[in-house]
Amino acid sequence: MRHSDFLQNVESFLSSMKHKAALGAVALACGAAVCSAAAEDRVTTRLVGYQETPQTINSAASGEFSASIHEDGTAIDYQLTYRDLSSSPTQSHIHFGRPGLTGGVVLFLCTNLAPPAGIPAPQACPAPPATITGTLTADNVIAGATQGIDAGASGFAEIVKAIRSDAAYANVHTTLHPSGEIRGRLGRE
Repeated sequence: MRHSDFLQNVESFLSSMKHKAALGAVALACGAAVCSAAAEDRVTTRLVGYQETPQTINSAASGEFSASIHEDGTAIDYQLTYRDLSSSPTQSHIHFGRPGLTGGVVLFLCTNLAPPAGIPAPQACPAPPATITGTLTADNVIAGATQGIDAGASGFAEIVKAIRSDAAYANVHTTLHPSGEIRGRLGRE
């Protein structure tokens, strides 16, 4: 092998190694980004009448709720979709309650009734089919003394813990079903 060919092979090899090292660095960075994104909890559920309490509801209505709990636990970005309700929506919430049990309202998603005192006014519930989005923070927590839920940041942390422990649900209330027409247990993806 000629010296010039040998040097060219060495340069090609070094160039290839630099390219592989660069790809490895990109893969490592992407891996870190994936790990960072994975640290943010995703919560999803399908809302149906069969999940409602204290009475199960036979309803053609359905919906989906999805949310991302920020990595630092200080906010929840959500999307709620509902359709085919038996009557006009009156309000939608996140409740503190395990499957099969009725729990207190802790976070409003939307309302067409008088807004609760002491929290920012929730958005209106549009006529179905509808999709709403929003962000919930400590300011949105409704304290529930009977269930041990505090107001503010400590209450928000308690709700995030409840969601992560399958002890919360989302539902949509309607004129014909004021205690709720469709419901879904919140759980991690």
